[in-house]
Amino acid sequence: MGVVNQSEDLLSVVKDLQRQVRELRRRSLFGAAISDGDLQVRTPSGNTIVRIGQIPYGSSTVSGMAVYRDDGTLQARFFDVGGGGGFWSLHDEQGTIVMSNDTVSGVGLATPYIPYQVMSSADVATPPTLVTAAVLTNTFRVHGQRQHPKLRCLLVVNMAAATVGEVALNQGGTQISTILPVPASTTGYLWLDGTVSGNHLDPVYIDVQARRVSGAGNFRLAVAWASGIQS
Repeated sequence: MGVVNQSEDLLSVVKDLQRQVRELRRRSLFGAAISDGDLQVRTPSGNTIVRIGQIPYGSSTVSGMAVYRDDGTLQARFFDVGGGGGFWSLHDEQGTIVMSNDTVSGVGLATPYIPYQVMSSADVATPPTLVTAAVLTNTFRVHGQRQHPKLRCLLVVNMAAATVGEVALNQGGTQISTILPVPASTTGYLWLDGTVSGNHLDPVYIDVQARRVSGAGNFRLAVAWASGIQS
């Protein structure tokens, strides 16, 4: 008698299907490419919070990524522009761009506008503060809230011949910068960086200190500009 061919039992078929589904889930996005349309990430309630691919821009679409709040308002957008270079922007709840890059120059920020500091030409030529102390003494105080881990000061100095000085930053009685020497006959600008202690948004004040190390000539000093900087 011949052997009758029998199909696999039902349990084996179901297990094999389960295995294939698991494999498909693991590898469904492997090597995926989006050339038209978009990929969306949605909340459990169905609201789109991330959109990648063709994203809305005005009355058209561009290739990039958009991030939305749960209420549907735009929070951030990143996309490429024709010919190279890209644009990114952060938006407030009214849809206003609060930060973006400058696509015309390709360098730096477009917004926000960051102010420059102003000094009179006379104060640049002859800084107003005369330093005569032999120990590091407070000359200027920088105030603010701790937003960055470091502070950078641009100093204007005018040092007489045969006279040498030093400058440093001090926070609450603790030196937070190196002691920077100011050689004889120095006239112009010096950078001075310090590490600011405290918690985020703590009110802080930093003293710019100076002293005359040797010589009896004039050591004049001013702070032209100060800003928080990254580590």
